[in-house]
Amino acid sequence: MSSPHPDGGRAGRESYRPRIPLICPRCGHEQRVVPGGPDRAVRVVHVATGREACEPGDLAKAPDDGP
Repeated sequence: MSSPHPDGGRAGRESYRPRIPLICPRCGHEQRVVPGGPDRAVRVVHVATGREACEPGDLAKAPDDGP
């Protein structure tokens, strides 16, 4: 019999795990995390523009969550 793997057999599967995209709650476009460093804070930016702020045109098209 083989002994159980120390990491529970998860080491090989982690790299193949599908990533869940970050979606902006204001405009609905995909975002990504920009790592920080000693002199910078972590930021979340839009993939298409690289900016934190939504584009004004995208906000006009965003679905309204209100009644």
